[in-house]
Amino acid sequence: MPEALIKGETHLSKKDKQALLDLDLSEYDAVFREGHDKDYFQRDIDSLYALFAIGHVVYGATYSRLYRSSDEFKQQAKEQGLPVHDRIDAAVYETYEMVPRWQRGGLFLLSPLFAGLMLGLVAQPAEWILIRVAPELLRELVFAGVVLTLLCFGFVWALSYFLLIEGRAMYDRDVAMAREIVQITEAKEYDSVLISCGGNHRPGIASYLRDEGWEVTEEPTDNLLGNLLNLLSIKRLRRKWTER
Repeated sequence: MPEALIKGETHLSKKDKQALLDLDLSEYDAVFREGHDKDYFQRDIDSLYALFAIGHVVYGATYSRLYRSSDEFKQQAKEQGLPVHDRIDAAVYETYEMVPRWQRGGLFLLSPLFAGLMLGLVAQPAEWILIRVAPELLRELVFAGVVLTLLCFGFVWALSYFLLIEGRAMYDRDVAMAREIVQITEAKEYDSVLISCGGNHRPGIASYLRDEGWEVTEEPTDNLLGNLLNLLSIKRLRRKWTER
């Protein structure tokens, strides 16, 4: 059966990026990287999905400012003749559909509250300053405030998928990635592969592969904050509870 090293990482961690670059890739037949198809139009567009897509774009644009690009690592693997499979995650529309319809409705009702709280932390101090410094500018920014509110609403809507209902979507994404890894490995007849994914996905993917008879070695993220967040993860606590 195939062997796999699963390297968990924190996507914004410089240490994890360097750890990947320092790995000896000569013993692997292929590299798998967490990543998904970003085509938003693979399903019918309804109002809630449109809001989720807006939020996903805003969330991605915000997070990408901190995200450590994997291009250097992928280029290194390709230079050593290794195929790199970096679209193994569920597509955007699939992630959206992992959440039951009734939960989507609940998030839709709660999102304005969270969006308002987030905007208030920024808007209130800015309004206080503008009233005293440039009140005429404040009136001109009303339209921009409406646009910002919509973007923030969408941002919170998407963020809720990854935080408030982490367990459901994260578990399903683990399975989606693991299945893709198994299918590609069997089709290409790989014997040994390296898998790089978010630290919170590592245990789920590892468990699935072991159930398939794989020999799996796991390495956690090298990032202290990432390890702390994984330790406090709702998904991890739920897994521990079910294992009792």
